[in-house]
Amino acid sequence: MQTKRRSNRFRSTQNALAFYLSSLLYVLIVSLLYCISFAPLVALVYAEKGSAMRYLALLCPLLVIFLLLPLRFSFAQALAGRFRGEAFSLKEAFNLSLYGEKLAEGVIYALHLIKWAIPLGAAGGVLYYLYTDTEAFTLIKGITEFGTAATAVWNGIVQFFGGAQSAAAGGIAEGLFTILGIVGLCVLLLLTGVMRNSAYRYIWAEATELDKNPHFEARRSLRGRRWKQLGVALINLVLLLPALIVLYRLIEPKQALETLASQYADALVSQSALPAIAVPYGTLAIVFFVCYLPLLPIRRMMTAFFATARIRRQLQTQETAPSNGNGGEPMPPLYEDKPAAPANRKA
Repeated sequence: MQTKRRSNRFRSTQNALAFYLSSLLYVLIVSLLYCISFAPLVALVYAEKGSAMRYLALLCPLLVIFLLLPLRFSFAQALAGRFRGEAFSLKEAFNLSLYGEKLAEGVIYALHLIKWAIPLGAAGGVLYYLYTDTEAFTLIKGITEFGTAATAVWNGIVQFFGGAQSAAAGGIAEGLFTILGIVGLCVLLLLTGVMRNSAYRYIWAEATELDKNPHFEARRSLRGRRWKQLGVALINLVLLLPALIVLYRLIEPKQALETLASQYADALVSQSALPAIAVPYGTLAIVFFVCYLPLLPIRRMMTAFFATARIRRQLQTQETAPSNGNGGEPMPPLYEDKPAAPANRKA
């Protein structure tokens, strides 16, 4: 059973700067843990085929499941506790009490995200296979035919609704735009899943504090608040823009595309394999630690504040009602773990 901490509820005991710096230190340490957890995947790249060293890659999913996923819920406990007047501390954020429950909830959370990520994973796998195992001429021809087919489908849809058809027959440009559009829709679908599940761990922390069923409380806390949740997600996206803008300026996509197009032309003439994609790991690391990480605690705070708002409001009402002329009578429980009575039932 979760230990109750009721003193000085809703009264801040930690100034904002100390809160931010403590949470920033936490996300920095967890980022390093993520790097350590995914490091075993390097064995798949550098170990020879058939070598036993490649089995080291199995450490990655084990570390993610048994270490990183439970820590997400420990952080949620520490962050939700801050809104109850407790000081945010690294000891609480790395606390592995209720480890079994956190592990189970973390696995369920991962399965929910995997469900939303299936289309993107399938699209990425197909594109990676075509890029690495197809000659340049064959791939370009396939993209051109795909663009022609996509244009024909679009013209059919437009004609069905009485619009004017496109005069272009469709080609490689239409094929590339269609592929980018499909990938964009898959990314949007994944982001929708992330948004819908982002608040649960904070609700879990508060419900566990109150010895309530977190799944019931999640449904009650988010019912009728999905548009507000979308608003919080859009604000989080705005806080992500500095990292995206800096990354865009450092990579210079226009110049990179021109260079890649030139390499494609050479591969097309020689009918050889397409050039390998160079990933700018150094640039990505700089953008992550300088532009992304400092704003990450603020994004987490906003999500936690939104997720626990209804519970905190109900608890505040419950605690202040006796002093507002309620005669000292006890307030009803926060909610009951049973279905609500039908609305049309006679009294």
